[in-house]
Amino acid sequence: MRILLVDDDEILRQSLMGLLKSQHYTVDAVSDGKLGWDYAQSVNYDLIILDVNLPRIDGVSLCKKLRSNHYLGPILLLTAKGESSDKVSGLDAGADDYIVKPCTLEEFLARIRAVLRRSSFVSTPLLEWGELQMDPSTCEVSIGGEPLMLSPKEYGLLELFLRSPKRIFCSSVILEHLWGFDDTPGEETVRSHIKRLRRKLKAAGIENMIETVYGMGYRLQSPTESSASEGATVSPADQARTAAISLWDKFKPSIQERLSYVEQAIAALEQGMLSENQRQAAIENAHKLAGSLGMFGFSNGSQLSKTLEQILRSSMTDYDIDSLRRLTVGLAQEIQRSPQHQETLSSSTSATVLENYSGLAGEDTSNTKVSLPAESTTIKVIALDDDSAILATLQQILPAWGIHLVPLNTPIDLWDALDREIPDLVILDIDMPQGNGIEFCHLIRNHDAWSGLPILFLTAHRDPAVIVQLYSAGADDYIAKPFTEPELVTRILNRIKRYQLFQDWKKPSSKSDC
Repeated sequence: MRILLVDDDEILRQSLMGLLKSQHYTVDAVSDGKLGWDYAQSVNYDLIILDVNLPRIDGVSLCKKLRSNHYLGPILLLTAKGESSDKVSGLDAGADDYIVKPCTLEEFLARIRAVLRRSSFVSTPLLEWGELQMDPSTCEVSIGGEPLMLSPKEYGLLELFLRSPKRIFCSSVILEHLWGFDDTPGEETVRSHIKRLRRKLKAAGIENMIETVYGMGYRLQSPTESSASEGATVSPADQARTAAISLWDKFKPSIQERLSYVEQAIAALEQGMLSENQRQAAIENAHKLAGSLGMFGFSNGSQLSKTLEQILRSSMTDYDIDSLRRLTVGLAQEIQRSPQHQETLSSSTSATVLENYSGLAGEDTSNTKVSLPAESTTIKVIALDDDSAILATLQQILPAWGIHLVPLNTPIDLWDALDREIPDLVILDIDMPQGNGIEFCHLIRNHDAWSGLPILFLTAHRDPAVIVQLYSAGADDYIAKPFTEPELVTRILNRIKRYQLFQDWKKPSSKSDC
């Protein structure tokens, strides 16, 4: 865990740094409030310790400033002022605890453990994985009751994975958590420490505890996954397919209901009784099928849905009813299959129909390879989409990257969510029953508080005219449904990073304050 210590007493600062590092904390220490503010804007600290009497910005003012800028981690005030009014002032400023100097080192460490336990960063004082136990209060690790000797960095690595068992950590995030600004090495150091930690765990009887997720980073496997994977490696693609299958049974009825709207429209068209409302409902449901089916791995079904949508949107006066029927029959057959078999599917019927309408369906670029950036900031994202299958998929993908998702299926909740959550990015869909995503993008851009917020569209639309509308409304980026996990995560992280760099560029130079 990474701690920021702000104290202008050099002797005390160095002493506390040594004490904290002996307990396997990563520590950055600075001597004044302005530097403390700058450091706190650069790194997501697990705990900030502030002296009250600081140069340039005092500790209480800095505490208020941190809270007003949405720092949610614990803050501990350290001061020689012990009057009740001083404590009230510090706690009202947003501090979680208040330590009066002098105090014993044992009390100091106990207070730190207490505020960390109370915070959202620590859910239990004892961390366990199968027969492995870690006690952060004593920095001891044991396997089956036998102690396991680890170096400070190996201990820190293991603690990081145990505290966030579902998260994938890239090398840059690990470097941020376990190394301070003064001694940050290269990413090869992370690989070396991971290798040594695995070697010690294997010698103690634990294998496959830390998994390498190719192209992404490292994560902690569950004990059951570890046992099942001995002698075999479960690929990220297999994990994604398993997740898709588990969601498919839940959302299959709503998928079939969407198809029925399309089938009813084609039946009405054949009888010459297709109303404009019915045609629009069929277009909307075909559009949503294209996105949803693609997310579950039905690439063929997604393409059939896109073709149906484009045909129904076209200005044709004489539809080819037989082709439309073949499209819906092929789509119904796809839906009856399981996602786990989808990669081997082929359909001569759909191929023929797609060839007839090749100019309407558009080009599929969802498999474009992308390189994942190094990103260390914990991100909060609001996603507004009336398709519950898309929201469920996002909820499976994003938390593994340390991205907290706030799913919304109705636009009416958007403004309350913006004020409540203070997101780093918003994901919008275009077509929703209660509004158009492009209109909401306009409204966000014209709002004083949210005008600079990164906005990413997630849509099945590929029409260049629609894409131009997105960017004209103020969108930063768009991803076509269906999308891949690396593409989505990369776009989110890149947009956040660019926004943060722009915000840093707008800040006055710190040199002017010296």
